This record gives sequence, structure tokens and C-alpha cells, in this order.
Amino acid sequence: MSGIDITPTRQRFALVLLAAGLFSVLAFMAAEINSWWMTAADTSVWNWFDAHRSHNRRGDAAGIFDYIGQPIHVAVAGLVSGTLLAVNARSIMRLIAVTGTVGAGAVLEQTLKHTVGRTRENLAQLRDGSLLDWSDLDYMHSFPSGHVTGAATLFGTIAVCLSVGRNRLAKTAISSVAAIGVIAVAWLALYVRAHIFTDVIGGMVLGGALVALSASAIISTARRQNGTANERQLQRTRSRTV
Repeated sequence: MSGIDITPTRQRFALVLLAAGLFSVLAFMAAEINSWWMTAADTSVWNWFDAHRSHNRRGDAAGIFDYIGQPIHVAVAGLVSGTLLAVNARSIMRLIAVTGTVGAGAVLEQTLKHTVGRTRENLAQLRDGSLLDWSDLDYMHSFPSGHVTGAATLFGTIAVCLSVGRNRLAKTAISSVAAIGVIAVAWLALYVRAHIFTDVIGGMVLGGALVALSASAIISTARRQNGTANERQLQRTRSRTV
């Protein structure tokens, strides 16, 4: 046992457990989407944004939000970033991890939107005190947010790839930048009234679960690559001493 590094194994196990926990939270949120406590949270955040929103800036924010949420833009960003990371690490796993995670997020997000729906009674509470008209259909099947899911899977997986082999300070900095990016997209979604609070939380949870699974695969691949590189170095050393 002394010659076996069990830390990566523990890390992978912890990441799989984290993903399972987040998927459980997502399933619980989907089941409770029309509950009083989730509706209360949605209403409270909705009213706060209504009270602090600048309608002059909302148009610009909506344009930015629509642009970054285009599926083709997210796909291109995932393909380009995954390719660059794969070339840098000399591992196709980086490209598979980024594009696969983003793609899985899009599929699961759309699946949930088609199966989870809010009731009109639930949405009627958000209408109270609102001066603007909007259709119930806009938010009836908006859980989870696709924009936030895409941002979480893209930024999160890139952060995991960039963090491999780095020290704790560098990992913290990279993770912080990724988190800020996801929070910014979530804030925009609420600011332009594209989503309800629980939509963006659901997107974060779904994205986090998929990134955890992706990180587990990346760690496993990195360990095998390091082991192979060490074996080659050992063989070269032995050949020189013979």
C-alpha cells in the first residue's frame, strides 16, 4: 500500500458522491417546483429585481444575454476551448470532457424543461405588484436555465482542466473566475426577466453535477498519463545506468 497513491482514488470517489448529491438536489427541486417555499423564494427575488432594475439598461443587458445564450455560440466556445486545452495537455480527453459536458448539460436541461412545469397558480404569485405583462408560458417550463447550465458546464470544465497539476492558490483563483462567470450569467438571467430564481439555481446545480463527473474522469486520465510518463522516465534512467 505504501507504493500506491490513493489520493486520486479518494478524489474521484468524492467527486462522484458530490455529483450524486447534486443530482439528488436537482431531482428534489424538480419535484418541489410548485411548493410554497420555492414559490416564496422566487417571488422574493423577483420583487427585489423589479425594485432595483434600471429599465434603460435592461435592453442592453437583454442583448448581451441573448447573444451569449445562443447554442451555436456555446458550442463553438466549447469546441475551441476544448481543442486548445487538448493540444496543451496532449490529451484528447480535454476536448471530450469540455464538449461532452456541455452537450450533456444541454440535453438534460431540455429534458427537464419538457417534463417539469409550474402551475398557473404558482406563477400568479409573481404577477402581484408587477407593472409589466408577461405570459405564463414563458416561465411554465423554464426550469432549469439553459444559459446558466451552459455557463456552468463550460466554465467549470475549463477550470478543472486548467487546474490539473497546479498548486492550491492557482486552483482557487481559476475556480473563482469560473464561479464569477456563472454568477454573472445567472444575474443577467434574472435581471432581464428571462428566468425565475429557482431556474438559475437549478442550472447551477445541474452544471455542478456534470462538472464533478467530468472532473473525476479528467483526474483519472491525468493520473494514468503521469504514471506512464514516470514509467518511461524510469526506463530511460535504467537504460543509461546499464
